[in-house]
Amino acid sequence: MKALIIAQNAQRIWCLLESTYTITANRMKRTLGLDDIAFFAAIGWLAREKKIYCNEDNGVLYISNKRPLEFFSFG
Repeated sequence: MKALIIAQNAQRIWCLLESTYTITANRMKRTLGLDDIAFFAAIGWLAREKKIYCNEDNGVLYISNKRPLEFFSFG
């Protein structure tokens, strides 16, 4: 996968996160039409830039670009 595609998907994820407080990984993938590889490559891009926060609850991964209580960053 090319870096440009990963960056574009990361931008799409960021725009979606700007319009919501928190969202599940599965819902985000469905909304943006991303497969696992494209999704996690873009999440990795954002994580490397320390721009996202995650939380796992009962096997469900939640993602936010704000820092809700109980969420962790990758930095």
